[in-house]
Amino acid sequence: MSGKAKILLGVAVVFAVVLGMKLGGAAIKPTAVAPAANSVSTPAEPSLTPTAARGDASAEYDAALRAGKPVYVLFHSTTCQSCIDISRVVDGVLPEYADRLTFVNAITDDPGARSLADRFEFQYIPTSFFIDGKGKIVDSYVGPLDEPGLRTYLDSLTAR
Repeated sequence: MSGKAKILLGVAVVFAVVLGMKLGGAAIKPTAVAPAANSVSTPAEPSLTPTAARGDASAEYDAALRAGKPVYVLFHSTTCQSCIDISRVVDGVLPEYADRLTFVNAITDDPGARSLADRFEFQYIPTSFFIDGKGKIVDSYVGPLDEPGLRTYLDSLTAR
């Protein structure tokens, strides 16, 4: 076999391998399937956890201040691991405090939360702010809190 033939054969083999990888990879990639026109779809069950609820955090904060109750504001996202960790803790602890304080869920990807974030000074998420019934920030914490830590902050806040 001549040198040209070997080169052409090598190019053909590389081409076949690349083509096989492309076609083979395409065959196993998941694809979205649209529902049939006559199919009935059921909506996903909404999540009822406090940290999953989305709303206008800025408006919720203003309403909470007008109510005169203590406020717990949590700035977080749904993607960072420490945010997910504190969300689990908050979801477990917060129901016990629902009648004594107002929780403002500020998911930083949402426009209302970004507007609320402009009214606070912080650099990292998750960040918790504990605000008394008069609107004064009495404490804050950067990072995830464990259950006893969150209870300590909330007990102190609601005892004022």
